[in-house]
Amino acid sequence: MSNISFCDATFYMGCLESERVALIKLKQDFKDPSNHLASWIGDVDCCEWGGFVCNNITGHVLELNLERSELGGKINPALVDLKHLNLLDLSGNDFQGIQIPEYIGSMDNLRYLNLSGDGFAGWIPHQLGNLSNLMHLDLSGSYYELRVEDISWLAGPSLLEHLDTSDVDLIKASDWLLVINSLPSLKVLKLFSCKLHHFAPLASANFSSLNALDLSGNLFGKTSIPSWVFGLSDLVFLDLSSNIFRGPIPDGFKNLTSLRYLDLSYNQFNSTISDCFSNFDDLEYLSLGYNRLQGTISSIGLENLTFIKTLDLSFNELGGKFPISFVRLWNNKFTGSIPISMGTLTSLRSLNLRSNRLSGIIPVPFENCSQLVALDMGENEFVGNIPTWMGERFSRLRILNLRSNKLHGIFPIQICHLSSLQILDVAYNRLSGSLPKCINNFTAMATIGSHHQVKAIYHASFENDYIVEEISLVMKGFMVEYNSILNLVRSIDISMNNFSGEIPMEVTNLKGLQSLNLSHNSFIGKIPENIGNMRSIESLDLSGNQISGKIPQSMSSLSFLNHLNLSDNKLVGKIPSSTQLQSFGASSITGNDLCGAPLSNCTEKNVLVPEDENGNGNEDDDDDGGVDWMLYASTALGFVVGFGCFIGPLLISRRWRYKYGNFLDGLGEGINLAAL
Repeated sequence: MSNISFCDATFYMGCLESERVALIKLKQDFKDPSNHLASWIGDVDCCEWGGFVCNNITGHVLELNLERSELGGKINPALVDLKHLNLLDLSGNDFQGIQIPEYIGSMDNLRYLNLSGDGFAGWIPHQLGNLSNLMHLDLSGSYYELRVEDISWLAGPSLLEHLDTSDVDLIKASDWLLVINSLPSLKVLKLFSCKLHHFAPLASANFSSLNALDLSGNLFGKTSIPSWVFGLSDLVFLDLSSNIFRGPIPDGFKNLTSLRYLDLSYNQFNSTISDCFSNFDDLEYLSLGYNRLQGTISSIGLENLTFIKTLDLSFNELGGKFPISFVRLWNNKFTGSIPISMGTLTSLRSLNLRSNRLSGIIPVPFENCSQLVALDMGENEFVGNIPTWMGERFSRLRILNLRSNKLHGIFPIQICHLSSLQILDVAYNRLSGSLPKCINNFTAMATIGSHHQVKAIYHASFENDYIVEEISLVMKGFMVEYNSILNLVRSIDISMNNFSGEIPMEVTNLKGLQSLNLSHNSFIGKIPENIGNMRSIESLDLSGNQISGKIPQSMSSLSFLNHLNLSDNKLVGKIPSSTQLQSFGASSITGNDLCGAPLSNCTEKNVLVPEDENGNGNEDDDDDGGVDWMLYASTALGFVVGFGCFIGPLLISRRWRYKYGNFLDGLGEGINLAAL
C-alpha cells in the first residue's frame, strides 16, 4: 500500500469536487496534532494530496491510507461520499473510545478494511456484514473494549481471506465457529485473546485453505484441541498458546507437515514428546515451553528439524543428556557437555541453555553457529576461557549471557568486535586481568536511541525471524526478568570476578548504556572524570573494589541515575551536590572516607585529600560542609523537568498513560516470573 497519491494518465480528469469536499470534511473532524494532513488544503487537485490513491483516469479516490498518522477526534459521515473506495486503513490512530461508525457498512466497494489499534470501543456494528466485497478485515488490538454479542453478521462478507478480531470480546458469541465455517476463502484467521471458551461441534472445516490460525490467549481450559484443526493441511502458522489445553500432545499434529511456526506454550500438556513432529521438514519455530512435559527427549522425533531457528522447551520436567538439535531449553535438568554436533546448526538465531547443569568447555565447532543473535548459557557449570572466536564469528550477537559459570582467564579483546552487542553479562565467574579499552567498540551501547535493537517479536507473522527472548539481569540492585521490553535494554555486568587495573576511560563513551555493574572485583584508580558523559545510565554499581580519589563532579549531571552503589571502596572528599546524588541512602556510599549529604557534614580534615602522584593536592573548593544553594536550585529544576517531561504527559495524554501502563505490566510480569 502506498501513502503517495498519483494521477498522471494522459486523459486524467482531475479530482472530483464531491470527493474533495468529502476529504475536507474528514479533515475538519479529525484531530491532527502532528499535522499529517497539512497538504489537504486549497483548490489544488486533491489527488496531489498525501494519504490516498486516485484512479489515474477517472480521478476517483480508490484507497485511503492514514495508518499511524496520530489522528483522533471523530470520523465524518462524508466518508461514504468516497463511493469508489476499495481500501480504508485507519489503523494505529487514537479515536479515544468512540464507536465504529455504522455507515462504514454502506461502503460496498470496500475490499480492505483495517481499523486495528484505533481506540474504538463498544459494540461492533452489524452493518459491517453488508460489505459483500470485503476480503481483508482487521479490528484487532483496540486498547478500549470492543465487543460482539451476535456474530452472525460476519457471514455476510463471504469473500473474506483475512480476518483478525484479536482482543475483541467474543465471550457471548457462542456460535463463532459455525459462522467462521461459512467463510470458505479464509487464508488467515487471528482470534487472539477474544475470551473464547467453547468449540461448537464441527466435523471438518470449510476453510480448508487456511494458512495461519491464531487462537492463543483464550479460555479453552476444559477441552482438548478439536480434530478439525488437524485437517488444515495448508497451515504454515499455528498458535494455540496460553489456553490451558490438557493431556498428551495429539498425534494429529503429524498431518500438519507444512507448518513453519507452531506455538503450544503455556498449556498443560503432560506427555512425553512423541515423534509427531518428525515430518516437519520446514519447521522454523517450535515452542512447547511452560507445560508439564516429562521424561527424556527422543531425538527420533526431532532429528529432522534441520531448518529450526528457535525451539523452546523451557519450564518443563525434561531430563537426560543434552540433545543435539535444541536451542531454547532453559530451566530444565540437562547434564553433560554441549555436543560437538551443535556446530551443524548453522541457522540458529537464538540459543538459550540457561539454568541447567551443563558442564565442560564451550566446544570449538560451536563457532559455526555464526547467525546467532541471542546466546544465553548462564547458570550452568561451564569451565575454561571465554573463546576468542565468539568475538570473531558471532558478529550479529546482541545478547551474551555467560553469568554464573566457572569460566576463568582474561576477558578476550576479540569480544570488542561485537559492535551490535546490547547486553553483556559475565558476572559470577573467575575472570581476571583488566577490562580492555576497546570496550567502546560496543557501538549499540554507545548510541542513544540506537536502532540496532533486539527484536522481541509479539505474535509474529511467519515471515519474520523468530527471536523471542527473556533474560534475567541485575538492574538497580535487583534480579529482573526482561522480555517484552528487551529491545530497550543496554547493560554490562562483570561483577563478582577478579578483574583488576583501572576502569578504562573508554567506558564513558557508552552513552546509550543504562546499567553498568563492576562490583566486587579489584579495580583500582579513580572513577573516570568524564563519567557524566554516560547520559543514559540508570544503574551504576562500583561497590566492593579499591577505587580511590574523589567522586567526579560530572557524576552530578547523570539525570537518569536512580540506583548508585559506591560502597566499600577508598573514595575520599565531599560528595558533589546534585538532585540525584543526595537522593541516595547512606548505605550506597558507606565504607569510604566521604562526607556531605547524605552523610555528615564535611570538616577541614576530610575535605583535604592525599596528594596525587604529581604531588598536587585536591582540596575541595567549598568551605562549608553542608548542602549549598546549588542543591536546592538543582532540586527545583529537577522537579520542573520531571513534571513537564514525564508526569505532566501522564496526566494529560491517554496515549502516554496507556503506553506507560503497558511498560509497567511487562516489567511486572518479568519480576513475578523469578534471556534474538
